[in-house]
Amino acid sequence: MLVALAGLGARLGEIPAVIVAAALVPALGFAGLVLFVGRRERETWAPVATALLWGGTVAAVAAFTLNEAALRAAAEHPARVLVPRLVAPIVEELSKASALVVVAFAWRRTLTGVRDGIVYGALAGLGFAATENLGYYTLAAVQGGAPGLARALYIRGVLQGLNHAAFTATTGAAVGAALGRVGRSHATGARREMGVRDGVGAGGIVVAGLALAVAVHAVWNALGSEVLARVLCGAPLPEAPCAPAPHPIDLLVTAPVVVAAVTGPLVVLLLGLALRGPPDP
Repeated sequence: MLVALAGLGARLGEIPAVIVAAALVPALGFAGLVLFVGRRERETWAPVATALLWGGTVAAVAAFTLNEAALRAAAEHPARVLVPRLVAPIVEELSKASALVVVAFAWRRTLTGVRDGIVYGALAGLGFAATENLGYYTLAAVQGGAPGLARALYIRGVLQGLNHAAFTATTGAAVGAALGRVGRSHATGARREMGVRDGVGAGGIVVAGLALAVAVHAVWNALGSEVLARVLCGAPLPEAPCAPAPHPIDLLVTAPVVVAAVTGPLVVLLLGLALRGPPDP
C-alpha cells in the first residue's frame, strides 16, 4: 500500500487542487455518513483509514491496470464492448474486496458482522471512487471548463457518489455475515465437523455476496450508465453530436431518477441492514 500511496501522491501533485478537492470532499462526506449510520463512534481509526486508503490506492491501481490490459487484449475484437460491461465489474469488485480481506486479517475483532462489513466495504468503495474520479474530473475540466467540472462533480460525486460504496458494501455484508457465522461456531465450541461445515457455508455466503455485487455493478455499467449518458448527451438525433450542455430537466430530474432506479434499491437494502438491531459486538 505504501508504494500505491506514493504513486497516488505523485499523481495528486500534478492535478489542480480544485479537481483533487472535487474528488475528495464528496467521498469524505459520504464516509462520515457511513460511519454515522454504522455507529462507529468507538471504532479505532486504523481499520477505517486502511479501508479508505486501500480502496483508493491498491484497489484502484490494480483495477486500472487489469482493465487496461483487458482493453488491449480485446483490441478491435467485437468482444471489446464486454470489458466495461462485464470484465470491469468483476475486476473492480475483486480489487475492492481485497480491502475487506486486509481489515479482516489485521483487525479480526473489528469485522464481526453484517453491519461492520457494510461499513468497511462502503469505505473501500468510496476511496476507490475518489481516485477514479480524478481522471473523469480532469477530462471534464479540459473539455468543458468550470461548468463541465461542476456538472461532473454533481453527476459522479453526488448522484453516483454511493455507487461504488454500495457495490462493495454488498460484498462486505456477506463477508461480515460469514465471519459472524464462523465466530459463533467457535464461541459455542461446536464439534470439528460442524466447524468445517460452517466454514464451507461461510465461503458460499461470501461468493454469493461478491456475485451480487458484480451483478449490480454490471447492470449499472450496461444499463444505468448508458441511459444516463444518452440522457445527458441530449443529441437531437441518434447520430447527431451531443448538445453543448444537458437540459436542466435532464440534469436535475431525469438523471437522479435513473440513478435511483438502478442502484437505489440496493442502497436502501444496505441501509436497512445497517440500521437493523444493535451494533455488531
